[in-house]
Amino acid sequence: MAAPLRAPITDLREGTCTVREDTAHYLTRVLRLAVGATFVAFDPATAREADAAIASIEGGVTLHVSTLRPARVVAPRPLTFVQGLAKGDKCDAVVRDATELGATCVIVAECARSVVQLQGARRTSRLERWTRIAHEAARQCGRADPPRIELLPWAEAVSTIDEAARRFCLHVHEALPLGPLLLEAVQTEGAPIAFAAGPEGGLTAEEVALAVGRGWQCVSLGSLVLRTETAAAAVLGAVRVLES
Repeated sequence: MAAPLRAPITDLREGTCTVREDTAHYLTRVLRLAVGATFVAFDPATAREADAAIASIEGGVTLHVSTLRPARVVAPRPLTFVQGLAKGDKCDAVVRDATELGATCVIVAECARSVVQLQGARRTSRLERWTRIAHEAARQCGRADPPRIELLPWAEAVSTIDEAARRFCLHVHEALPLGPLLLEAVQTEGAPIAFAAGPEGGLTAEEVALAVGRGWQCVSLGSLVLRTETAAAAVLGAVRVLES
């Protein structure tokens, strides 16, 4: 049986509502839905969903939304990935993968070796882009609670994680293997877990020391050196497998 069509709807509420222009385009141009067509609407901000039907497409798309309910698929635990700000579309890939693998928060961290500098309108635009990617990935994978996306300096990023979380800083020069520690962390159902990785050039000794001073544990992913955009998929994928 094919999975039901799904779409994120901001400020989802029961009854009749008119959707935003970008959502209207997705429903009528991408999905090619007509009046009377049904789909599952979900609100990324509240993790609630409802059955919805297109009531009208004249002068904007209007929906009839049924009773709201808690979303059927949400992340099973607080799961954070801190990604050093990287070049090009690498952070796009990290946000997309992290969303599909159950992350509840993605923090893009400005590091000493980050080549990209985001200021002003460019900073706002990039955050909006990552949030949109998270919403699209949540729609695709069936969850209704896309991760919160933040852009912070490294020092602030590693300091904002709940102290109750098991926090692992991925570092190429560390010998302590992640595997046994992660297995132990995952065995506590619902317990928060966080990972952090640097940008293309890695983390400086000062940044590693700062993380350790904040309670992070430096760990290794083995002898292979991964691209910065690959680390998130590796460790978050391991969490998904161990939870299943």
